[in-house]
Amino acid sequence: MPPLTREQLDARRNARRRRGLRRDRRAIVSAAIPVIIVGVLALVLGITGGGDDATPLASPVASPEIGPGARPPELVVARAEGVQIHIPVDPRRVTAAAFHAIDDPSAVAMEDAGAMRIHQLPRRDRVGPDTAGLSVGAPAGTRVYSPVDGVVEAVSDYTVFGRIEGYEITIRPSTAAGGLMLRISHLDDPASGPRPSVGSPVRAGETEIGRVRDFSEVAGQELSEFTADEGNHVDLELVRGEAAQIL
Repeated sequence: MPPLTREQLDARRNARRRRGLRRDRRAIVSAAIPVIIVGVLALVLGITGGGDDATPLASPVASPEIGPGARPPELVVARAEGVQIHIPVDPRRVTAAAFHAIDDPSAVAMEDAGAMRIHQLPRRDRVGPDTAGLSVGAPAGTRVYSPVDGVVEAVSDYTVFGRIEGYEITIRPSTAAGGLMLRISHLDDPASGPRPSVGSPVRAGETEIGRVRDFSEVAGQELSEFTADEGNHVDLELVRGEAAQIL
């Protein structure tokens, strides 16, 4: 091969330089594309919350910064025989919720409405259906509102180990048939105003019926299996029959 002239050498050097620049640009672009894709995905996931369809109450955690809680929204958490049972406390105060059997042959089963995660507690030799009771956990002192529209049928002392520990009320839901009633217990007096009285109408999520009583020094609470505290809660029991003893 004859030697190259100066012009040919310069032309070859320029051609190699252009090829090197093109390779460098391709390498930079190739390295940048994954970074851009990752950034875009992170932005999209940040906006959409990662694509989760879980409701805000799927893993409820009580917030200590909202005092005794506000009126709950119109959130139905359970149903039974035409009765809609609303969440009785501010959802931001909920620590956990669990169905449980109650030792009452007149107990009526509830169905999960799918609005929040509800655990299932073991039967422990109770005779009623597994879902006749519903414990909704919240810190002691949390305001409790009526879970149903209806009329107060009874107000009675709630006794544990022979001692009065707050009170319970029995409400006849306005849509109930066949003597269906809802008992609500683990209650302290409302922060302001008297306890509900027999014959008083109540509205779901609107009528305050008391506050969550502190049972941490009274007895172990099964709900604590699912909470980070002692398991304080308001307890709802659906039964068919006569109202409890009136105070």
